Amino acid sequence: MYAFPVRITYVSHTRFPTEKAHGKQMAEVCSALASLGHDVTLVCPGLAGHDLGDPHAYYGVTPTFAIERIPTFDALSSSFIPGFLAMFVTSFFYGRKLREFLSMRETELLYVRSPLLLSPLLESGKPVVIELHTLPRRNKKKFVELCGRSALVVCLTRPMRDELLSWGVSPDHVMVEGDGVTFDRFVNLPDARTAKKEWRLPEDRPVIAYVGSLTTQDTIEKGVRELLHSFALLKQGAKVFGWIVGGPVKALDEYEHLAKVLGLTEEDVRFEGTIQPSRVPSALAAADVCVYPAPNLDHPFFKRDTSPLKVLEYLAAGKPTVCADIPPIHDFVDDSIVTFVHPGDPVSLTDGIIKELSSDPARREKRIEKARWYDWKLRMQRIIEKITNSK
Repeated sequence: MYAFPVRITYVSHTRFPTEKAHGKQMAEVCSALASLGHDVTLVCPGLAGHDLGDPHAYYGVTPTFAIERIPTFDALSSSFIPGFLAMFVTSFFYGRKLREFLSMRETELLYVRSPLLLSPLLESGKPVVIELHTLPRRNKKKFVELCGRSALVVCLTRPMRDELLSWGVSPDHVMVEGDGVTFDRFVNLPDARTAKKEWRLPEDRPVIAYVGSLTTQDTIEKGVRELLHSFALLKQGAKVFGWIVGGPVKALDEYEHLAKVLGLTEEDVRFEGTIQPSRVPSALAAADVCVYPAPNLDHPFFKRDTSPLKVLEYLAAGKPTVCADIPPIHDFVDDSIVTFVHPGDPVSLTDGIIKELSSDPARREKRIEKARWYDWKLRMQRIIEKITNSK
């Protein structure tokens, strides 16, 4: 059994903070662990990047965990190392620095989400929790061996867990925990009218919102293209306003061009760009229907890996929600609280939005109650209890 509180070192594989969604997830995990009373330090490589200011303020979390940056060779900023190799080279040198760092650090538990760092962390001799957000495509036999040496393997989805077990990982110390939500942030939200004024949104028609990153893994689209086609269909009949909140800028430029091609004007849709995570609750308060679309792709992200933060935030805000019907989404929602639509199908998406515009008000409390179970603090408490009970 661990003595309480536990000294936990969360080892990040990337700079922190970062504009990418995984940075928000790491911040929430560390904040939740600290709120449970544990002594938490997030360790990250000292890499170049945009100055996003104080990490705690950027992610809207209380500064209850420490942050340490380890100087390391930054291949990502190198002009002579090809981009496709940069992450692996950076991870190699960072792993060497981690070995030195951990040999001198007093900690009872290491927490990591990158399989690239699993080997150097296990060499420290300290218990390691690996939280998997995808599965490696190579060296499966070695990865199974590393998982077997870990204190706990947390899979983000059931399809991911099932595939990992098929590789030969023992189910004894594998658990499924999807992403979470800071539930308290969505309590006492402003009413929709007030929030719409704050964001300068039309008050004379429903606002259909997508709030989250527009792409994943840099290039994979997450369904905004289909959503724009749906807005074009809605323009022919229903009087709504489309609101797309998120980045990156490169994707925004492409989608703004597509909107014009589809005949959508500033009176039909607005691209808000990236907003501070701390402003997400007020943005959702302004929405009448929230949408989680997806393309029709046979890709592991959609078939196995995704546990979308945005859907849990939609539910915590009590918003009528339309969801692409992909396997991982069934881990935490069903058709009693969301409307499922076919991935990659703008017509189905349009029908789902129209249906949710007249959503039964009684479903609001069911959505909120479902989100409450996935509060980050409760999620991390379940993970720590699993480790404790397995020792």
